[in-house]
Amino acid sequence: MNGEMKNRLALLSILLVTGLVTAGIATVSGASNSLKFAGKEVKVVAMGERLKIYENGKVVKEIPMPEGEYNFTVEAAGHKLQHKITIHKMTEEEIKEAKAEHEKMMNKWLEIANKDSRIQELTNGEGIQPKDAVWAESYGDEVILTVKVEGEYYKITIDLNSEKVKSVEEVK
Repeated sequence: MNGEMKNRLALLSILLVTGLVTAGIATVSGASNSLKFAGKEVKVVAMGERLKIYENGKVVKEIPMPEGEYNFTVEAAGHKLQHKITIHKMTEEEIKEAKAEHEKMMNKWLEIANKDSRIQELTNGEGIQPKDAVWAESYGDEVILTVKVEGEYYKITIDLNSEKVKSVEEVK
């Protein structure tokens, strides 16, 4: 198997593990698209017909992935698993629906964050506005929001089960 094929299989296994099964014109919202390997954070972002792989926030590889079905095998712990990923370019209607769903989720997350006393103190009682949200990552029962408040960036971790803010950390 050549190096390019191995790279593609590794990429596709990352996509499978992170739940990124449908790519569109915009970054997939609400999908967990970040993994940590040996202290490195790896993200896969789909834009149009290209996949960008980030390592610790820096693009390390960009791969063209036209629409279609991709079949591959992942070997892990002595087991071979067959998988299929479908790459689909979203229609205008699907994009509108995805944006509306993302806005709905973001508003809920901001509502939870704005109830927290640390956020109220940080924002002088104003709360975080949608325009302040820079990035959002969903990990099932947990959401991490990156927001900008008065020129500083903060990472807010929210537990969706309890609808409480777990932590507020300044990002340097």
